[in-house]
Amino acid sequence: MPVRGARADVVGPVAFRGVAFRGRINYPSPVWTGMELVEGYDHQRGVHCGAIALRNVTAHYGWNYSEATCFGVGGGPAFVTYGDAAGPDVPFRTSPTWLERAFLERVGVPHLYREGDDFETAWENVTAHVDEDDPVVVFLDPAPLDYLPDGPAHLPPHVAVLIGYDEDAGTVQLSDGAVASRQEVSRSTLEAAWTHDGVVALDNEYLVVTRAALTADGTDAAATGLRQAATYMLDPLQIKRDARRPGEEGLAALRSFAARIETWPDLDDPTTTVRAARRSIDEHGEGAAFRGLYADALGELGQRTGLTPDLADRMARVGETWRTVADRLGDGIADGEPRPAAFAEAASVVGEIADREEAIFEDLVEQLGGVNHRR
Repeated sequence: MPVRGARADVVGPVAFRGVAFRGRINYPSPVWTGMELVEGYDHQRGVHCGAIALRNVTAHYGWNYSEATCFGVGGGPAFVTYGDAAGPDVPFRTSPTWLERAFLERVGVPHLYREGDDFETAWENVTAHVDEDDPVVVFLDPAPLDYLPDGPAHLPPHVAVLIGYDEDAGTVQLSDGAVASRQEVSRSTLEAAWTHDGVVALDNEYLVVTRAALTADGTDAAATGLRQAATYMLDPLQIKRDARRPGEEGLAALRSFAARIETWPDLDDPTTTVRAARRSIDEHGEGAAFRGLYADALGELGQRTGLTPDLADRMARVGETWRTVADRLGDGIADGEPRPAAFAEAASVVGEIADREEAIFEDLVEQLGGVNHRR
């Protein structure tokens, strides 16, 4: 698998036809007609694009991880704003940008992460992996992907899995857990989606398992992921992870967001701002800023790590309250004119959410102990 270009992080040895190998491997150029597919890959739809991608990829290698477990071990949820911290219209995300890599690191799966290659080099590398029946996680700008729902696209990266390609037809097949079925898109669409020069930059990023092996203890991985999520929300500076040039992070960002909402009636037209915020709360239909998915993670992983059951229940109720925020924001523009009372109520509910999440994360840290910030 030729690997050359700007940046690559390899964790663990590379495997070639079952033999551990360190270094460069050159594959012969294949000759065929039709779609080259990863054999035996099972596409499943989910709630979080990255977590369901991890579930689908790990299932391909015979490991039984649920989407919720992938989300929890990877370190979700989050709250991160981007752009001008003083402005009213600040894009935000509700899950961390490092989740997929962190999951593979914590469960001890040898893998390769790469970014910065030109498109042709990245294409050559990922198709070589597909030739070896290895699905490739790709990090994309959702805007060019016309199979996704209409409306404002959420912040990049959007995560999908490249599982096939057809050189003759100029198409690729994506397993995108945001939709029910596999999607065939043009090679040019992949090229457009694989880079992004906006607030959150992308440069032909991908992640691939290089050897089908688990080398870490599952309980330790679960505890580490849960601790990091709580520590990150409480004190983001303790976590040495790249949030891709954020403005604010954690509960402080959430409270600042509440204050901004109160200024939205003063915008000339808050419609675009509100629609973007509602999409961030409800990226792929879950509608709860991924707090419902995290509640499921606490329920599953809490049994392994000894957490009290009430944490999952409390987080599930927080998720329901996030739905109330989305509803009140919608009410704020429902009549064609801004409704200050609806925005004030939404801001108040976000402040309440921040207080409740703070209490949950403090209890989680108390039950699991401190976090190793390097993990």
